[in-house]
Amino acid sequence: MPVHAVPVEPAAIVVQAQTQTVYDTAVADRRAGRYAAALAGFQAVLNAEPANLDARLNLGLTLLALDRLDDAEAALETVLEAAPEYVDARLGLVQVARRRGDAAAARRQLDLATAVAPDRDDVQALSAAMDVPLWRFDLDASRSRLSQDLPDWSSERLGITRRLNERTAAGLSIERTERFGDEDVYLEGQLDREWGRASVFVAIGGAPGADYRAERAVRIGGATPLSNRFAASIEAGAARYATGTVRNFQPGLTATMASARIVLAARWILVWDEQDRRRSGYAIRASAAVTDRSRVTLSYAAAPETSEGVTVDVRATGIGLEVDLVERITARLTLVQEDRASYRRDEIAVGLGVRF
Repeated sequence: MPVHAVPVEPAAIVVQAQTQTVYDTAVADRRAGRYAAALAGFQAVLNAEPANLDARLNLGLTLLALDRLDDAEAALETVLEAAPEYVDARLGLVQVARRRGDAAAARRQLDLATAVAPDRDDVQALSAAMDVPLWRFDLDASRSRLSQDLPDWSSERLGITRRLNERTAAGLSIERTERFGDEDVYLEGQLDREWGRASVFVAIGGAPGADYRAERAVRIGGATPLSNRFAASIEAGAARYATGTVRNFQPGLTATMASARIVLAARWILVWDEQDRRRSGYAIRASAAVTDRSRVTLSYAAAPETSEGVTVDVRATGIGLEVDLVERITARLTLVQEDRASYRRDEIAVGLGVRF
């Protein structure tokens, strides 16, 4: 009886097709921010094909997104050992160094990538991104005229922000305000951190010897993209005034359109006032790029606000203009009109932002 050879090639083709399907799914998971699923997929591909450099590259990029920097570095270096001119892996090492705050190492890796592919758009874009300023200074001043022959308000604020690494920034601000003849100085420190595609912040502040500002306050919040166009945000805080504690909770939604030239945002504002009564309101904002160097913003809010230790309902309409005078200097002008319980307030504010 004749003996026939076992056909092995079709089975190999089937396994290869299955591995490709797992790889494609894992790539889609990584791009969508489903990093745990992507990690499992790339590891499965590498178990079947240890020499698959594309899978190992994507494994490294997934580990980078998860902030597992040592593991990401090891995976990307393995790729480069086999293919020294694999630019995508080199760019991954640039990002690893930036996350660690090692600007010199990031620049060395970028120089190697540029030597191989100087005309690639992503290489040029990353080079431009690495020129992002470490410091930002913001100086703002405002003057308000009140109805009912009440005395004017005024304020001056200085804010300083330092980028600690690619994902983390710390800031400190000091604001002097004068209202109804009383003066307060409010200090606040803030820490911002990015995790994957999301970002979070925490801010702690207070006005020593406050007459009407919060004696101490804390705010926490964050934002995360829901899609390429929409992002969700949330903020919560508590502030202690001489009259009691005021708490707030603010979920929001932002939509970006027209290649990011138009941004629409809305927030629902919940407040538990100094008498622990629940109040609510909302705020909406629309920003549009008029030119490549100027932006205009329209805003409206109908929400509770705590002033002089008392929470009142306020309706505010505002218009603002930002103009980039030069690449790293921005001028701001804002006009606001508020209707309060017993008076109206008209404010003009100017500001200057400097980055270096």
